[in-house]
Amino acid sequence: MATTAPGGSKASTKHIAVMGIGAVGGFVSGQLARAGFNVTGIDPWCEHVESIKAHGLQLSNLPGSATAPLRAIHIHEVQGLIRTPIDIAIICTKSFDTEWAATMLRQYLSPRGYVVSMQNGINEDKIASVVGWGRTVGCIISTIGVFCDRPGHVRRIREPGSAIHPVFRVGEAHGRVTERATELAEILSSADHSKVTTDLWGERWSKLTANTITHGLLGATGLDNRVIYAERGTAHRLAIQCAGEAIAVGRALGFGIGMVYAMDPDVWVQAASGESAALEHVRSGMEAWFARHTEHSQSSVGRDVARGRRSEVAFTNGLVAEKGQEAGIPTPAHAALTSIVARIDRGELRPHRDNIEGIG
Repeated sequence: MATTAPGGSKASTKHIAVMGIGAVGGFVSGQLARAGFNVTGIDPWCEHVESIKAHGLQLSNLPGSATAPLRAIHIHEVQGLIRTPIDIAIICTKSFDTEWAATMLRQYLSPRGYVVSMQNGINEDKIASVVGWGRTVGCIISTIGVFCDRPGHVRRIREPGSAIHPVFRVGEAHGRVTERATELAEILSSADHSKVTTDLWGERWSKLTANTITHGLLGATGLDNRVIYAERGTAHRLAIQCAGEAIAVGRALGFGIGMVYAMDPDVWVQAASGESAALEHVRSGMEAWFARHTEHSQSSVGRDVARGRRSEVAFTNGLVAEKGQEAGIPTPAHAALTSIVARIDRGELRPHRDNIEGIG
């Protein structure tokens, strides 16, 4: 397992391509480029790519600021990768773009090249349907806290991870520790702390649970994360209910759920059921978690809604509701929030605090 702090040079000659160099993809590819890795960033946002080509990728709040010498290309330039095959292809697109991204990258993989999902939701099966399970690797990102809100710039709003709480968790679908998973974890440790996990699916569902605490609520209301972490109102109550529902569904599916916001999943379930001591423990834990943010923020769903873009709610809260129905576990909060944000995506509703009144 790799738990080396970022900053040391571990650069190899392997070619790493990152599809989607917005917030997460930009941070990861920029940090790897700074460490000397051979990285190509690919993105459909033309102004973003042109800014990086002209000025490098600007990274801030690392802590500190830096310019990453990232090689960025447009989608139409991907065909040039036929001359430099990809050894490690990392997909950082929205979940609804997974299949086409994997299809585009597949023909440019080296003989032992593989594709990594570094996304919200659970998309390994979609990638495997394109490139095969033998070329598919998962990577969970735990509380990275990054934004890309203008061309050529990525900023971080959360403190770096640690050996105890690594940001990157690399895992194989079969759960064994492999040479490539170990190598990838070592590479990613140049961006932040990383490890190899033998429980990809448990880690995935634990991260999904954490995402669904904020995604649907901030998308539905248009508010920032203070309404969940620091205000003990309706959103705060529903956030805890979302966690309890997601943990119940994950366990019904047979996943081992890990810590969520550094708190035991049993405590979340007890808090969701209204147990007073557990509820106070979770509330205090959420406030402590919020204290590690360097600025207020929205979830990725909240940011997409604010910009009038399609959100990933169907792949986070919606996935919990879908799997809950399959497993026979009630998920009223997830189902309601998914429906509300889907209506906002379609232009039928505007985000507002009142949208969540009466849920649960």
